Amino acid sequence: MSGLRRRRSFAVGITAAAALLLFPSAAHAAETDAPGKAAPTTAVEHTVPAGTAARTAEYWTPERMAKAVPADPVGRTTRPAGSSPAPQVPTGPATTGSDPVAGTATGADGLKAAVTATQVVGKVFYTGSDGLDYVCSGSAVNSTNKNMVFTAGHCVHGGPGRSWSSNWQFVPYYDHGSRPHGTWWGETLVAFNGWTDSGDMGYDLGIVITSPSSRGELVNAVGGLGVQWNYAKDRYMTAMGYPQGPPFDGQWQYYCAATTSQLSIFTTDQIKMPCNMTGGASGGPWIYGKDDGVFYSGWVNGVNSNVDNKNRPTVIRSPYFATWVGDAFNKYSTY
Repeated sequence: MSGLRRRRSFAVGITAAAALLLFPSAAHAAETDAPGKAAPTTAVEHTVPAGTAARTAEYWTPERMAKAVPADPVGRTTRPAGSSPAPQVPTGPATTGSDPVAGTATGADGLKAAVTATQVVGKVFYTGSDGLDYVCSGSAVNSTNKNMVFTAGHCVHGGPGRSWSSNWQFVPYYDHGSRPHGTWWGETLVAFNGWTDSGDMGYDLGIVITSPSSRGELVNAVGGLGVQWNYAKDRYMTAMGYPQGPPFDGQWQYYCAATTSQLSIFTTDQIKMPCNMTGGASGGPWIYGKDDGVFYSGWVNGVNSNVDNKNRPTVIRSPYFATWVGDAFNKYSTY
């Protein structure tokens, strides 16, 4: 495995969050909580030291992977004290930043159709800043450099008072301990100030730039979802992930499909859907336009973030994908 590379290109970013890296919008400036404090939409990043991928591969023995526990926060219903109001309407035009794309690998069992399970969704393993080993979920996203994963913010950073995750790896189409399409390791971890400083679930999104594996770049190998933002909050979407809390065991993909809605009149920066997925599903994609006959189909328009009840969830929530998601996507698309 080669060392860390900051792989930039001058191509225009084509995924879902496409065009905002140099000039923050006026709307973003208005969201700054206080003079001198970064806006909650501000992306913060952590560069993994060169040579870490090989050590991470050695760290994740089958025994450690089996013992890793779910990261499963129960989310707020009101905004954190002192934080600024979230926008109640989209902060820009509805935008498709990139479209789904196939990879060189075939679908399950050698077929192009993978029914509901899909190889662009995978299981995430990492060590938290508390030293414990955790599992989450994630999805491969079609970026310019074909190396991007979307997950939850709490799957890359522990939130207020904590720090960045380590030993971060993504296993697409994880299946009862097997890794049929290989493993990719985190090279750059990205979270947002609203989550890292305030624990605001409305910004609980993580973006990970992966190192190439022996099979090449992630999206070239397994395909990738497209990405969208600033769309209506009521859309029919499919939430996917690897729930591990009872009654699930984290060994296979599950899904919920429903029409989403705004979390509440007071919590406008999250959307929700009825779902019983438990801890471990965090970070899995909310997919608009999923076609069960095309394993890489659809656009990410949310991620599993938090639930209403840790032990008996009936509702799952996602940050609402507004312009800040597009801005970050565009910036990190060429890493």
